[in-house]
Amino acid sequence: MFLAIKELKYTKGKFALIISVIVLISYLVYFLTSLAYGLASSYTNAVNKWDSNEIVMTVDANDSIMMSFMTNSDYDQVVVDGTKARIGLFPAVINNPLSTNILDTRVNVYFFGIDEGSFLIPEEVKDLVIEGNDVVVDEELKKEGYKVGDMLGVSGTDTQFKIIGFTSKTTYQTAPVIYMEMATWQKYRYNSENAPDLFSGVIVRGTTESVSDKLLVYTTDNYISTLPGYTAQVLTFSTMIIFLIIIVAFVLGIFIYVLTIQKTPMFGVMKAQGISNFYIASSVVVQTFLLVLIGIVLGLGLTIISGIFLSDIIPFATNILFYGVITLAFFLFAFLGALFSVKAVLKIDPLKAIGG
Repeated sequence: MFLAIKELKYTKGKFALIISVIVLISYLVYFLTSLAYGLASSYTNAVNKWDSNEIVMTVDANDSIMMSFMTNSDYDQVVVDGTKARIGLFPAVINNPLSTNILDTRVNVYFFGIDEGSFLIPEEVKDLVIEGNDVVVDEELKKEGYKVGDMLGVSGTDTQFKIIGFTSKTTYQTAPVIYMEMATWQKYRYNSENAPDLFSGVIVRGTTESVSDKLLVYTTDNYISTLPGYTAQVLTFSTMIIFLIIIVAFVLGIFIYVLTIQKTPMFGVMKAQGISNFYIASSVVVQTFLLVLIGIVLGLGLTIISGIFLSDIIPFATNILFYGVITLAFFLFAFLGALFSVKAVLKIDPLKAIGG
């Protein structure tokens, strides 16, 4: 321990460069992981807020809830052990009707039709009554300048909606979600004041005991995997990050090995003076631990700071579990590099090491 710290203080420049490399490497991996997790979360934030176990759609919807058309008779035939709720889901393009250039204010969103008192209403707006043309919108729309009391227009219609509240992290396939009364959603979806009483699906908290032959039950995880592009995106980013971690951790292990081998003459002198192999090996392991610890802490700190400044611009999200796995991988590979170094140190012949 004493030798490891003493050497770090004595050759500050060399170890500062090594720590800088570890900082940049760890920052790269943590940052890319946060981006990938943030992008994946933006696909499913709204679904996760349902806190559901199963989702029921029509068989002929081909895994697309927007192509599912269910009736109240279908709803009654969904027998569950738990609770259930109707949902209407359809994309839309909103605009600011008060803007001088409406086309520049267009935003892609998803309209969610829900029933009064439904458990699908986000917790932060449970006290609000959504009726008529009142809507609750995701806080992403605050970036567009919207606030409570403002009106929203919808491209292709003359309908306007009034914002009565905001929700946090309620996005679906990366687009903000807008909650509205089911009857209002039906009027928009079918472009008629006398719209049919149809909806998209049934969200179940609990388990489904029986459904009609025309309906299909998905677990929430299976439903998420059917979202267009979600699975391909997750697999691509996961593969990329896994290989990046392996490669980076391997390079880190090589760094530690080379750093130790370069000190062969010094270790030879120490062994000639009678210093034990255990003491030398311990100093190598401790020094490796300190270098990696300092580098990872700084890299993680930079990632968190980046997230504070960039989370409003890019899909950035932190995940303690992912960070823990990455950190463990770094320490594991660095430790393996140190063990290979120790093995080489134990084989050092003092006379050869000092040129005898």
